[in-house]
Amino acid sequence: MVAMASARVREYAGAFLAVPVRQQTYLNLLYLSLSLPLGFAYLLFVALGVGLGVGLAVVLVGVPLLLGVLVVALGLGSLERALAAFLLDLDVEARAFDADASITERAVALATDVGTWKTVVYLPTKFALGLATLVVGTGVIATGVSMLLVPLYYHEPGLYVGVVSDRPVELHPTLYVAWDTLLVGFEAVWTLGAWRVSTLAEAVVVAALGALLLLAGLHITNALARVSKWYTAFMLADAYDVLGVGR
Repeated sequence: MVAMASARVREYAGAFLAVPVRQQTYLNLLYLSLSLPLGFAYLLFVALGVGLGVGLAVVLVGVPLLLGVLVVALGLGSLERALAAFLLDLDVEARAFDADASITERAVALATDVGTWKTVVYLPTKFALGLATLVVGTGVIATGVSMLLVPLYYHEPGLYVGVVSDRPVELHPTLYVAWDTLLVGFEAVWTLGAWRVSTLAEAVVVAALGALLLLAGLHITNALARVSKWYTAFMLADAYDVLGVGR
């Protein structure tokens, strides 16, 4: 039992530490990094296209406009499937139009298909994934990298490396022990106003914490990529492939 537990701990530790040397980690980072600009462009396209199409539908001009928006959205969905296949190793099945169907029949099938509207919803929601990636990238990964490199620049003249707060941070750990009818308490007050890295030993400690933070950030991005992989498969499966890249 102890040997199995020890082996499992080593397995988990190895998986945690090996994340920077996995190729898929950086493919995930690339995919997630593209989510913000692509998602923003998709959001603008869907909002303007669908809004204009619905607004002009009363004068009939909006109907072909809305149909064109749906066709472009499906084309973008096909590109998203190809991108997910290349970077996330995700195979999403798409459908082809009936070769014998007329243009009118294809237009009706496209406009009434659930997969079409799932694709329209998917495109702008990709922006949310990009925002989450931005928060993780700047708040966790970038901080971890900067902390990891502290030993290289902490001693530079005129450069302050450490913690600065506009007001001191106070910690009040309290311990109470009940004995018979007495309650004995112990309280300590720790105050941290500012702390500067001034020695190599302190810089190494900060770098070690930065390495852990960086590893945690990479695992978070991998988790975001897994969520995106599931979401892409769910939203883009069985939609019409107007570009033919899925065939």
